[in-house]
Amino acid sequence: MSEVTINYWAILFCGIIGMVFGYLWYSPFLFGKFWLSAIDKTEDELKKDFKPIKTFGLTFLSNLFIAYVIARLMVLTNASTIEEGIRISFLCWLGFTFATNFINAQFEKKEVKLLLIDSGFHMVVTITYGTILGIFI
Repeated sequence: MSEVTINYWAILFCGIIGMVFGYLWYSPFLFGKFWLSAIDKTEDELKKDFKPIKTFGLTFLSNLFIAYVIARLMVLTNASTIEEGIRISFLCWLGFTFATNFINAQFEKKEVKLLLIDSGFHMVVTITYGTILGIFI
């Protein structure tokens, strides 16, 4: 098995971008109000027992992991352009994230609106990771 070289600075940048996009996506300026409505919660209900260090820390680590996996797939498939990064990240999102969320939504009887908000966020973030990694790989 050949050694895989990953640009860890690009991974870190992706993790930070993922956090920024999450803040913006779920803010009242974009989809925050729709998301709260779709999960049938108020801001006060979400704040109750909220542990920001744990939640944001684990979210950041998850973003790093997603970016790492996309980078690794890009290196293993010799993808080295923005277009290839977008293609691989979109396929990862479609085949794993969207499909899994769609299955869960069926069994959990979630509104389509929630599926679109959450999956749309992950699509934008994943494609952004592919774009960034396409530049730096």
